[in-house]
Amino acid sequence: MPLLYLTEADVQQTLTMKEAVALAEKGIRADAEGRVSGDKFYMSVGKNGFIKPFSGYLEGEEYAYVKIFSFFSENPGRGLPTTASQVLLYEARTGLPVCLMEAGWVTGLKTGASTAVTAKYLARAGAERAVIFGAGLQGHMHLRGLAEVFPLKRAWVVDIRPEAAERFAAELAPELGFPITVTPLEGREEAVRQADIVITVTTGNQPLVRRDWLKPGAFVAKLGSYQELDPDVITQADKVIVDRWKYVRPRVPELIALGEAGRFGEENVHAEWPQIVAGERAGREASSEVIVYIALGIWGEYAAILPEVYRQARRKGLGRELPLSLP
Repeated sequence: MPLLYLTEADVQQTLTMKEAVALAEKGIRADAEGRVSGDKFYMSVGKNGFIKPFSGYLEGEEYAYVKIFSFFSENPGRGLPTTASQVLLYEARTGLPVCLMEAGWVTGLKTGASTAVTAKYLARAGAERAVIFGAGLQGHMHLRGLAEVFPLKRAWVVDIRPEAAERFAAELAPELGFPITVTPLEGREEAVRQADIVITVTTGNQPLVRRDWLKPGAFVAKLGSYQELDPDVITQADKVIVDRWKYVRPRVPELIALGEAGRFGEENVHAEWPQIVAGERAGREASSEVIVYIALGIWGEYAAILPEVYRQARRKGLGRELPLSLP
């Protein structure tokens, strides 16, 4: 049987952000109801890299997936990207592979859509102002996702590369219909003080956000792989919510340092994200609460999004078929 190969350009023609947000919420709800199976693990490769296999299947779906993500922090010095992602889809009925897709773009799409759904539950209703730390693909997708869920009127983008931040604003401001202010790192406090939603999606390794900058009711989503938050942002939040404690605890630098200092542990976590969607724990209970969300990704959203990428690609005649030899 042939294996459909989809390039990044092919994948980009399959789903809109609006569709991705709806699918992400479907996957999150299925996960909360116990209808998604999956797992992931991190395999260290040398001192500065890891490869992460990541699998998932939504009960009743036609396809299951395995996603391979790699992160090598020294690659930019080699003229190479820091991350790489590929997905293999398998037919759920037979276990045979049906699609190989490049997954950098869809990783950004999924993560932006997922955070937007999370913010719908945890940020203040009617949030109008957002600050995005990181002007890369993830930053783009997060602002697009938030704009699908909230009536945003203004945003700020902070990046150590001024040219990247300028491109971000020039591309997204006309598309989304509200002003985006390019903010240098040293000016970030003013932006954070005005923001209802603060998103960190960087590969930086310094405290970008401090607790006393956050206004009452702020929602902070910390999604990068290195330190991005001052520890007090976590310890002094009204609620800290994680996607899965067993994954974030050994991988998130802020949690590692706080745990070693005896300042934060599982007992301090208000909830895991699926518990809130399932109604087992409360989400936002007051407009003044400062809520911090820490995530490295779980599988429900991918389990809903990736099969639909494949189906749309087939409908639109995208990709090319590769011969697959089976015994």
